[in-house]
Amino acid sequence: MGLSKKKVIAESNRISSCIQFAKEIDKIAKLPKNIAILSNFTIQGLAECLKTKSFIHDIFLNIYEGEYGQWQQEILNNKFYQFKPDIIFLFLDLYGLDQDISFHYNEMSAKKLKEIKEEKANELLQFINHLKDKTKAKIIISNAVKNWPPVMGIFDHKLSKGINKIIDDYNNYLLENFQDDKQVFIFNFNEWLGHIGKRNFWYDKYFFMADMKLSPEAFPMLAEEWMSFLIPLAGKKKKCLVLDLDNTLWGGIIGEDGLAGIKLAPTGEGQQYYYFQKLLLSLSKRGIMLAINSKNNKEDAKEVFAKHPHMILKESDFLACRINWDNKAKNMQELAQELNIGLESMVFIDDDPVNRELIRETLPEVTVLDLPTDSTQYLRTLLDYKGFNTFEFTEEDKKRSKMYLQEKKRKEFQGEVIDIDSFLKGLNLRISIKTVTDLLIPRSAQLTQKTNQFNLTTYRYQEEDIKKFIEEGHKLWVLDVADKFGEYGITGLCIAKDLEDKWEIDTMLLSCRILGKKIEEQFFGFILDELKKIKAKSVLACYKPTVKNSQVRDFYNSFNFKKIKSADNEDVWQCELVDFVFKPHEFIEIIDQ
Repeated sequence: MGLSKKKVIAESNRISSCIQFAKEIDKIAKLPKNIAILSNFTIQGLAECLKTKSFIHDIFLNIYEGEYGQWQQEILNNKFYQFKPDIIFLFLDLYGLDQDISFHYNEMSAKKLKEIKEEKANELLQFINHLKDKTKAKIIISNAVKNWPPVMGIFDHKLSKGINKIIDDYNNYLLENFQDDKQVFIFNFNEWLGHIGKRNFWYDKYFFMADMKLSPEAFPMLAEEWMSFLIPLAGKKKKCLVLDLDNTLWGGIIGEDGLAGIKLAPTGEGQQYYYFQKLLLSLSKRGIMLAINSKNNKEDAKEVFAKHPHMILKESDFLACRINWDNKAKNMQELAQELNIGLESMVFIDDDPVNRELIRETLPEVTVLDLPTDSTQYLRTLLDYKGFNTFEFTEEDKKRSKMYLQEKKRKEFQGEVIDIDSFLKGLNLRISIKTVTDLLIPRSAQLTQKTNQFNLTTYRYQEEDIKKFIEEGHKLWVLDVADKFGEYGITGLCIAKDLEDKWEIDTMLLSCRILGKKIEEQFFGFILDELKKIKAKSVLACYKPTVKNSQVRDFYNSFNFKKIKSADNEDVWQCELVDFVFKPHEFIEIIDQ
């Protein structure tokens, strides 16, 4: 029967349960990510909590725990890099600040304090740079924690060299050094610990007993917080938030309470819904799609959007709606089909536990977010959810909602024309094929993480991988598409590796949003023509089957590639370019390559 995710979720906040679950999870782990944790204090039990929390998000982990107190030695030891970590957590207690400073800072000169602070901070920076030279892994650094209360008590903030200012300076130093670094991220451990309670979880008992500064009871919470980094690493970021209406976007039931009776206002009763909508609008502007799945009369719901004076969200903010009395699981499937996304990309929010359980049981791919019975906690519940985190924020993310609205217009236009040829000619398609530059690296990596259907190999790459391909002299192109309705954005990527005697198509992918318009033929034909221009003679290409990419199994056959190997896990194709001639489609304009 296997390990029940429902049971894991219910018990995952107890470290004892996590330790037991981790043993079972290890038995069923598939395609795990390699996680390394280096610390200068005891963290026994944290790895098991990470495995448990990751399992809830359908992520499996191999975890390397550095030897106790030897994080510097680990970084300098070549054996560490044989593990090939995908992500490294540097979980350090006040490193960069001598322990004695906390007790004697007021006795030291400002010059001495500055020297200690800069010396230790620069030493840490050297270790980070060594990691960057040796690995392409994401590196997550925990900042320094402010102990409370300081030795100088309430007078500490009056001192130019107070301990709080020293730690602030140190933490700001980390932020400034890695602000624009795509590989290194700061985990604000100080703020997180303050949020859960330093008095409860950061205290002396465990430190004196076992050099365990953080209470083991906090490990499940810390593991859940670190999901903010592991979810985007594993390409599990969610794309769409599907919402109920009554008692979710507003208080009360519109069909019974009427427009004047529902609770929604910037002050007083109903303000929790008002600010919840503000958060939802912010998520929409950062690229998270919004949709509605509500049992309601459509006319009643439309009246709220059109006439209520405090409605933050407008009907146009939702890219798809199902407002009816149908089964909500059926509605959810239709929404996914309309938006052309997988159910695993969707998050469902509903105040009714019965509807939540229905979606959990019938559509387990959908993430169901449990709303508390107290509506004042809706805002905090959504803010605490980790599934929308990302390592990069691209121009395509900003434009996503606008692009989906444009796609609606395209579908309406398609319904008006007689045949597919008329439809394609009427779109006025324009494509731009560009060589990948530094500015295009984030979007290129993002495409490899998110694209599943039209993806011949489904290799997942981080920004560091893309940068390395460029440095090694391989060819990388992205595809930018537009038509008369607007921009699709950068929606295609091809990576061609130079193998000296031949070229290999490592990655060939297109977003499902542009399929069905023969753009893929124009894109790949252009690439083969470019390879021919640089005297390439032979091109290899692979198709690696997944549960989602069967539609492209014979893609290379249409370009006169010959299959030279066929197996369950890989088909290998080869093309001799001597006779290849690029024949562009007349209805697709290629601009500014």
